[in-house]
Amino acid sequence: MSIFSLLERGAQRSDGRPFAVFDGVETSYAEAVSLAKRIASALGSAGFGLGDHAAVLSPNDPVAFTAAFGIFGADMAYVPANPHNPPAAIASALNLVNVRVLFYHSALAAVVDEIRASLPKVALFVALDAPSGGDPTLDQFIVGHQSSPPPARATLADTAFVGQTGGTTGEPKGVLLSHRAVFAFVEKFLAEMSYPAPVLLAATPLTHAAGMLAMPIVAQGGTIVMMARPDLPRFLDLIAEQRVTTTFLPPTAIYRLLDLPGADTHDFSSLRHFIYGAAPMSVSRLKQALALFGPVMAQCYGQTECHTFVTFMRPEDHFIDGRLADDDRLSACGRPSIGTRVVIKGDDDSILADGIPGEICLESDLAMSGYYQNDSATAEVLRGGLIHTGDIGFVDADGFLHIVDRKKDLIITGGFNVYPAEVEQVVNSHPTVADCGVIGLPDADWGEAVTVVVECKQGTAVSEQELLDYCRPRLGGVKTPKHVFFWPELPRSPVGKVLRKEIRARISVPV
Repeated sequence: MSIFSLLERGAQRSDGRPFAVFDGVETSYAEAVSLAKRIASALGSAGFGLGDHAAVLSPNDPVAFTAAFGIFGADMAYVPANPHNPPAAIASALNLVNVRVLFYHSALAAVVDEIRASLPKVALFVALDAPSGGDPTLDQFIVGHQSSPPPARATLADTAFVGQTGGTTGEPKGVLLSHRAVFAFVEKFLAEMSYPAPVLLAATPLTHAAGMLAMPIVAQGGTIVMMARPDLPRFLDLIAEQRVTTTFLPPTAIYRLLDLPGADTHDFSSLRHFIYGAAPMSVSRLKQALALFGPVMAQCYGQTECHTFVTFMRPEDHFIDGRLADDDRLSACGRPSIGTRVVIKGDDDSILADGIPGEICLESDLAMSGYYQNDSATAEVLRGGLIHTGDIGFVDADGFLHIVDRKKDLIITGGFNVYPAEVEQVVNSHPTVADCGVIGLPDADWGEAVTVVVECKQGTAVSEQELLDYCRPRLGGVKTPKHVFFWPELPRSPVGKVLRKEIRARISVPV
C-alpha cells in the first residue's frame, strides 16, 4: 500500500477545493491525480519501480510536488533534493542514495548542467517545465501514457522517502522512511489538527518539513498554497487572502516576521495552527508570537530518523487555567504523540527519572527503517529497539518533553556542563538581539570558553559589555559567555537552523 493513496483520498474529499495555489493560479485535484498517474505510468514503462530512487530538484512548485506523488505511484522511493544547497552538495546527496531518476525545474537547470557529469548513477533526467540540456520535458516524458499507473506492489514496509541527515554533527546519511512511517505521521497529525477545508501555506521548502506537513492536508482534500521563496511581507498577506488555517516556519523566520513594521495590522483570524519547530525557539519571542497571532502557536519535535511528530505542543498547552503559561512550560516541546514513547537515558544506559536531563530515546511507528547502506550507523542509533536521538532533554512532572541541547554540542567549562541552548535563550531575550549561536572554544583556563555570536536586529546595537552585564545575573558566572562576536548574519541551514558547526569553522580564539 503506497502513500500515493493519500492523493486519491484527497481528490474524493476535496469538494471542489483546489489541490494547490501558486502565484494566484489554481491546480485542481483532478489535474494533480491525472498528472501523477501519467508520471507513474511513464516511470514504470521506462523500467523503474520498487527499490529505485527518484529525486525532484525544484523550488516550491505544484508540478514538482505532483511529480513526487508520481514517484510514489510508480512504487519508487522519493528523494527530496534541497534546491538551496550548493551544486556539489546536491550531487553528493543524490549519489549518496543512488538516485536513478532526476526531475528538475528550469530554475535549477544551470545547476543540473554543472553536476550532470558527476551523477553517473542517474539514468534519466526529466525537465519539469522547459527544455534543457537535451533532456525530455515532462510533457514529452508522459506523452501517450494514460491515467493508469502500473499495478501497485509497494507494501507498508517498503521505503517511501529517502531523507538525509543534515551533516551538522558528522557525515550525512540517507534515512529510509517506510510508507507505514508516513501514514503514521498523517494519522497523528489528524488526531490533533483535523478540521474541515484545511489550507496550508508552504513558505519553506516542500523538500523539508513543509512537504511532510502537506501530506495530511492532501489526505483531507485541503489546499496547499505555495510560495517559491519565503517573502515574509507576502506571507502575511497570503494568510488573509487565502484564509490559511495552517502554516509552518522555523523560529528564525518567525523572529523576522515579528520585527516587520505593520505586522500587527494583518488579519490572522483564519489561522488555527501556526507550527514552529526545526530548532529551539526563544521563550520571549514565543510570547511575542502568541500576542501577535493569537492562541494558535503549536510546536512539533522530531528528527530525520524519527520524523516530524514525536511530540506535539498544542496551542492550548501554552496556557494554564486560561492564562499564559510560565517560562518553564513555554520552553517545552510538547507531550509524546499517540503511539510514541519517550525514554530519557543516562550515559550508563539507565532510565532517568522525571526532571533529570539525559539522551532522548524514542519508540515510535514514525521511526526510520535504517540508514541507507550503513548497517553500523543503523545499529548504533537503533540499539535496544529505541531511536537514540543524540538530543539531551528531560520530561517534567506533567509529561512535557524539554529539549536541552544536542549531546555533541555540550560545552564543558571549568568542570561544569553548559548547554548552548540555555545560554541562547537568555541572549535571545535581549531586546536588540535577532538571533545568536553559542559554542565552546578551547581555553587554557576553562578548558572550553562559552562563546556567543550575535546577530542584532536591524537598526539596533548593543556593546559586548552591555550584553555580558545582561547575561550574568540571569546565567551566573560559569554560563555567561567569555567571548562575544557580532556578525551581520549568522550561518543557517536551509530550514533556518543556526549552524554551530559553521560558526566554529569561522572563528577561533587563542588558547
